[in-house]
Amino acid sequence: MIALWQSGPELYRATLALVSGVALITLPLLFFISAPYGRHQRPGWGPTLSARRGWTLMEAPALIAFAVIAAAAAPAHGGAAILAALFLLHYTYRALLFPRRLHRSAQPKPLLTVTLGALFNSANGACIAFDLSRSIAPQPAWYAAGIILFAFGAGLTHHADSVLLALRQPGETGYKVPQAGLHRLVAAPNYLGELLQWTGFAIAAATPAAWVFVFFTVANLAPRARSHLLWYRQRFADYPPQRRALIPFIW
Repeated sequence: MIALWQSGPELYRATLALVSGVALITLPLLFFISAPYGRHQRPGWGPTLSARRGWTLMEAPALIAFAVIAAAAAPAHGGAAILAALFLLHYTYRALLFPRRLHRSAQPKPLLTVTLGALFNSANGACIAFDLSRSIAPQPAWYAAGIILFAFGAGLTHHADSVLLALRQPGETGYKVPQAGLHRLVAAPNYLGELLQWTGFAIAAATPAAWVFVFFTVANLAPRARSHLLWYRQRFADYPPQRRALIPFIW
């Protein structure tokens, strides 16, 4: 992995350094300022877009940037090709299919956060694709473990999202406490699934960009999970006290 970092062009290394620096700022900042999206949406963050349009515009750049770089430099081996397919599959769902599952009453997304998310996704998609085009063949055991963890995390995320989407019936606009699956243990099981998913991807890929993605995901989602927990506790007096923010029984 160090060799991949050292052999990368200056723009690649500068991009990963910038993303890492942003993550270092984001982690403590989001513990004090709740990101204005979904249940945390509030005035004062500028113009907004519908949730469906916002999600598509925010996630599609990862798909596009990855596809452009992968088209110019194909994955280096069969294992990298599988990882490329998983990345494309994930962001095809996030950009094109997940927004259509959202209720029309879903809170709008600030244009500011959509823009910031799109910039990150563009950089991340390009760097991930670039690394997969020059990665070395993985160790079979680690590769298999990473793929399994990725699949488990993806399944957890999809189930947690489905539980949340099923809470609100057509015409309803309020919030309810989810009571199914891992929601019974943590406030944000969909975030936990994302973390497991991309950690598995990084284990299998063993590239600098994949591990920087994990670091940024932690910096972005861990504080948001805590914000979710505090929001639930403040809004619902009967919210189960044993539930944690992100990691069952621990935090």
